[in-house]
Amino acid sequence: MRGILKFVVGSILALAVAAPAAAQTCGTDYSIKDGDTLSDIASRVYGNPSQWTIIFYSNQDRLGSNASLLVPGLSIRLPCVGGGATQAPAAQAPAVAAPRPAEGGVMISSLVRRIEFLTADGYAPYTGRTLEGGGMITQLISSGMSHIKTESKNVFDYGTSWVNDWSAHLNPLLLTRAFDVGFPWSKPNCDDVSALDQNSKLRCQKFFFSEPIYEVVTLVFVRKDSRIQSLRTDEISGATVCQAAGASLQEFDQGGRNWLKDGKITMMRPPSIEECFRLLDAGTVDAVASAELVGRSAALSAGVADRVREVEPPLGLTTLHAVISKSHPHARTMLYYINASLSKLRETGDYDRIVERHLSLFWDQQARVPNPALATSPAAAVKAPPPAAITPPVPEKRTPPAAAGPRTQ
Repeated sequence: MRGILKFVVGSILALAVAAPAAAQTCGTDYSIKDGDTLSDIASRVYGNPSQWTIIFYSNQDRLGSNASLLVPGLSIRLPCVGGGATQAPAAQAPAVAAPRPAEGGVMISSLVRRIEFLTADGYAPYTGRTLEGGGMITQLISSGMSHIKTESKNVFDYGTSWVNDWSAHLNPLLLTRAFDVGFPWSKPNCDDVSALDQNSKLRCQKFFFSEPIYEVVTLVFVRKDSRIQSLRTDEISGATVCQAAGASLQEFDQGGRNWLKDGKITMMRPPSIEECFRLLDAGTVDAVASAELVGRSAALSAGVADRVREVEPPLGLTTLHAVISKSHPHARTMLYYINASLSKLRETGDYDRIVERHLSLFWDQQARVPNPALATSPAAAVKAPPPAAITPPVPEKRTPPAAAGPRTQ
């Protein structure tokens, strides 16, 4: 017994001595060492090896095509997560936390010096790194934050990261506060949470929403020779409908449709909307549901735009928002910045100019498509959305890569 106690006490003392040397501070960059795994690093930073996915998803821009390997010498960021690790030192933060008025009427908080935004590709023309300004919504957010930065006299700053796994955005990246604000997301009907799918419930229960940034029309696309001519239940019954994995399902059951609740349609959910259009072209699915411009863009990218058509009437309306975890200590301040900056953009006319510019670029591209049905004006391109909200493609949580985390060669 004494031998066991001696061993245990010795082990504890050894850990106590070794811990400071192995500790790694979050909010900094870390240079990969030979033999490192993300789970090892997460254990040192967060005290929990299972949180390696936080580091993985926060460094896709640095890992690039070698995301499965950690190359010695590679510098990766170690984000601070809510409640899990000590936040970055705040010695320079002023003692006074109250917001102060700035020229133009925006209040600048001394505690919120930076906002880290999170978005992804695959939602053109609203987000996409190959698009001008990162896409319409990205440029609206960036222009708004630039106003805040100017009014703060550069005390405030912001950054935008791209993680092309939408399913990881809400959980874990935003819930753990590896990033502050995500966009673009939709606001479900949170007045009746029991009727929502799991992703919609998560958003209602765990996130705050900004004021609507933009409103889009959700359409159903079919092959030109499809039997489906309208969205009447008798025509849609028995159809296999494709929607990108993680997208909200609320619109299929709203307005008394109950297509999913009553088993009237079958859903197929590949990783991307482009894959949906390839499946439609191959005859594997009967229809694709998507925000109008996103669907048009995806059909063009998939090379099938000349072989599909839209079905009237629209499936529904969707307003796009920025979201932030309710557990974020500065959620209200950050939402205030976003809402105030969007209001500022509308007052100055910058909002209209940005929207019109991106719509012009989008329709110029679409005009080259040899399909009159998909090259006309959009069913709706609303520049000043009302406060009502429904739901667009929104990702659901998928199982991340191997639990042990990528390892060096």
